[in-house]
Amino acid sequence: MPVQGNLATMSLAEILQWLGNARKTGTLAIERNKVEKRILVQEGRVVACASQEPADMLGHYLVSRGRISEIDLRTALAAQEKTKTHLGRILVAQGALAEDELLRCLEDKAQEAIFGLFEWSDAEFRFTDGEASGDDYGVNMRVEDILLRGAQRWDELQRIRAVFNDPGIVLRRTSRVPPPEVLRNRMARRIVESVNGDRTVAEILLHAHGSEYIVTKFLHELFRAGVFEISEVRKVEERPTAETEGNVFARERAIAAATAAVAAPPVPSVKVDADDLEVARRLLTRGEYDAALDILDRAYKIQSGDDALRRLLAEAEAAFIEKAYRHFLPPNKIVVLARDVGTLTAEHLSPAEFFLLSRIDGSWDVKSIIQITPLREVDVLRTLKKMREKGIIDLKDPPPAAF
Repeated sequence: MPVQGNLATMSLAEILQWLGNARKTGTLAIERNKVEKRILVQEGRVVACASQEPADMLGHYLVSRGRISEIDLRTALAAQEKTKTHLGRILVAQGALAEDELLRCLEDKAQEAIFGLFEWSDAEFRFTDGEASGDDYGVNMRVEDILLRGAQRWDELQRIRAVFNDPGIVLRRTSRVPPPEVLRNRMARRIVESVNGDRTVAEILLHAHGSEYIVTKFLHELFRAGVFEISEVRKVEERPTAETEGNVFARERAIAAATAAVAAPPVPSVKVDADDLEVARRLLTRGEYDAALDILDRAYKIQSGDDALRRLLAEAEAAFIEKAYRHFLPPNKIVVLARDVGTLTAEHLSPAEFFLLSRIDGSWDVKSIIQITPLREVDVLRTLKKMREKGIIDLKDPPPAAF
C-alpha cells in the first residue's frame, strides 16, 4: 500500500532519510501546483528523476543555460513532432549540442530537478514500493549527499529571499560592469541581459527559463556586487497561473536540515465545498471549461491531495485545451498585437502576459509561442485567451506554404 501525505507534515528530508535507511525500492511522486516530480529509488539510492516542471524540461533547461536559443528550441520541437525522436538526439543531429554535452546536461538536469524539491514545502507526496521504469534521466546519488546539498541550498535561498522578497521587485543596472567571469558564463550572461530596468523578478524568471533558485542566485550575487540595484516594487497581478509565475516568493517554506528534522504539527483539515464541485461539473457538461477551471483551481489550492478533484481538474484542463485549439486559438494561427505597444502601459499585466507580449513579432504561431514559454500549456492558452478578449492580441492566417 502506498505511503502518502503532505510535505507540510512530513518533510522531504524525513522522507528521503526513511527511504535511505530502509533501503527502499520504488517511486516517490511529489506534486505541487499541478506539477509532478518522480524520484526513482533503488535499495535506498536515488537512481533517476523525471519532472513535469517546465523549467526542468530539457528544452527550457538548455535555453536557461545558454546552450541553445529559443529559435533552436522551436526548430527542434517542430522536428520532434514529425519524427517522435528524443529532443536531445534532434539537437545533437542539428549540431546544437555535442553528444557528450547532451549526456552531461541530462544528468545535471536530473540533479537540478531533485534539488529543486527543497523549494517545495506544501506538496502532496506518494511513495509506491516496487520496481519502476519510465523515460527518466539517470543519476546515482546517496540520500545523505542529497540531504546535505539540499540543506545548503535551503540556507542560501533564505539569504536570497531576505533581499528578493517580492516578485514585483524591478532591477536596473548601475554603472558598474559585471565581472568578466560572469559574462563568460552563458547562463549568467542571459540573466544579465534580461535585466532591462523594467522587468520584475517574476518576469525575469520567465525570460531566463530557469528555476527560482538558479536565477535569483545570479541576481543576488550581482546585486551584492553593485551591478544591479532595486528601482521599485510593483504589484504583481494575481492570475490563475500565478503560482507558476514567481508567486513562490510569497510563501514561506520549512524544509528540514540534513539531519533528522521534527515533523511540523498537523495542518487543520479544510474540505472542498461539494456544491462548488457540482457547479464545476455542470459547467463542464455545458462546455464552459474556463469557468469550471476557475472553480477547480480554487478547490485545488485547498485540497490538492483529493484524487477525485485532481481527476476532474485534469478532465477540465484537457477539455479546455481541445476547445481552445479547435475554436479560438488554432495552433497554426499567427499571433499579432492588436494595439499599439504604447497603449499597454496602463494595463495591469501579469508576468506571463509580459513574457508573451515580448515574443509576439507577427511571425510566431500559437503553437510555437506555447512551446517556448516555460509555463504549462493550459496556463499559456488561458493567458492568451484573456489577452485576446481584452483586445491586446489578435490572430491572422499563416502565409501560404512555399512550393
